Amino acid sequence: MNSVFQGGKSGQHGQYSESTRVADVMTKGVITLNPNNSFAKAVELMATGNFRHLVIADEEQKVLGVISDRDIFRCQSRIAEWQVKQVGEVMTSQPITVTPETLLSVAVSTMVSKKINCLPVVEDTGTVCGIVTSTDIMKSYHSMLESMEHTR
Repeated sequence: MNSVFQGGKSGQHGQYSESTRVADVMTKGVITLNPNNSFAKAVELMATGNFRHLVIADEEQKVLGVISDRDIFRCQSRIAEWQVKQVGEVMTSQPITVTPETLLSVAVSTMVSKKINCLPVVEDTGTVCGIVTSTDIMKSYHSMLESMEHTR
């Protein structure tokens, strides 16, 4: 198991403009697994953690895949011997990624059109630096609505 920026949390939810970027709302605290980790480890992390997505990365923290809570439920219900599987056998390979500078509107459009709930965020070097999830976007939207309500 790898840990990347394990203490950080979401960015600035109070500032909104036409150029809101992924970096403004993404979760910086990302726990990653490598493809050789056991699927049982992914289940354990999801069950005890406060998140629904795991990024799968290599030793250099380059994104290889993602696992969602839906993937876990699907695997557990369809595969009798799920405890012996490895993360790499179950993950969604080659996920769509964004950079911290990607416009939030582009990330949202991608998530809606592809019917996905997370996008790993990578630096120019390809290393994972965060994740933007539908929950991050909803929190940001909620803050924006509250801010608009208070200015009336």
